[in-house]
Amino acid sequence: MSACRTLLLALLLLPLAAIADHALRGVPMASGEVRFTGGSELITLAGTLSRPGNVPKDRRLPAVVLIHGSGPNDRDETLYGHKPFLTLAQAFTAAGYAVLRYDKRGVGASNGTQKGVTLFDYADDAEAAFDFLRRQPGIDPARIGLLGHSEGGMIAPMIAARRAEVAWLVLLAPPTVPGREISQYQNAQSALDRGASEKSALEAADEAARLFDILTADIPEFERDARLLAALQRIREVRQLPEGFVESQRQTLNSNWFRQILTYDPAPTLAKVNKPALVLFAALDHQVAPALNEGPARAALKDNPAADIRVLPGVNHLFLRTQSGAVSEYPYIKGGLAPVLLDALQGWLEQRG
Repeated sequence: MSACRTLLLALLLLPLAAIADHALRGVPMASGEVRFTGGSELITLAGTLSRPGNVPKDRRLPAVVLIHGSGPNDRDETLYGHKPFLTLAQAFTAAGYAVLRYDKRGVGASNGTQKGVTLFDYADDAEAAFDFLRRQPGIDPARIGLLGHSEGGMIAPMIAARRAEVAWLVLLAPPTVPGREISQYQNAQSALDRGASEKSALEAADEAARLFDILTADIPEFERDARLLAALQRIREVRQLPEGFVESQRQTLNSNWFRQILTYDPAPTLAKVNKPALVLFAALDHQVAPALNEGPARAALKDNPAADIRVLPGVNHLFLRTQSGAVSEYPYIKGGLAPVLLDALQGWLEQRG
């Protein structure tokens, strides 16, 4: 995985029957292609609306919108052949829920571009998906929840905090501290995963911090870009990295999205959530680590008696069973979402009735 993609990823149900992966195969699911206006009238988002195939079409169903993590994600949140949102859609429909999942703007069949887009633009798109789902026949508008993964775990609380109609939240590996802290941690952890010493890992975090100081400095844009370019060129020379490193990192780091993520603190918005919420962290997550994010999540939701926060063992940021949690392991992992995740979802929703 490229350094660019690594940085992106840093910021990076319903009484269920048995929903282990083997039980999901063959579940009747009726799906149709949908299109709706996103957070801007110029944006048309394409997605899939799924319903249980064995439920009468005139029955009003509870429903959920799936909100993806950072980067150019399609409706299945496809990464290295893994399709976690497809599995979640199967789990929800097996439980009698309708599910809306969609391609992010500029991805798949959705129009637009990711250039210049901010976290708030993606939140507007997700809210548009929520409103579209509320208008659909056969959907109970009073029983629609939001499931957000990674970046989606920051977006879902934004919507719930301003929309009383949101019934519940499930947050998977949600960042709960500013992106600067997460990215510095990830730079250090990535170095360790490559076999670097602890000293080298700390140097990697310091290197990232110096870049972030440039990105958040109150200086003219041309000066910020010049300083960033010079810093990236020094890094490339010291590490003997390919020529393309400088420009790819420059475009990513100096984007509106990344500079906003660096300073955005999700905790105050999370504290406004008074809906039932299941917050799940992955014990071996090397991108949104529980060591950084679990404590702030508990502090933010301390006054919400309907909040349930857990750390699930043996899984990585994608909630796949893992040996190490390293991003480099993603392409080689077999199997879908870990049963420990699906069981946790099942148990929580059964308790809610």
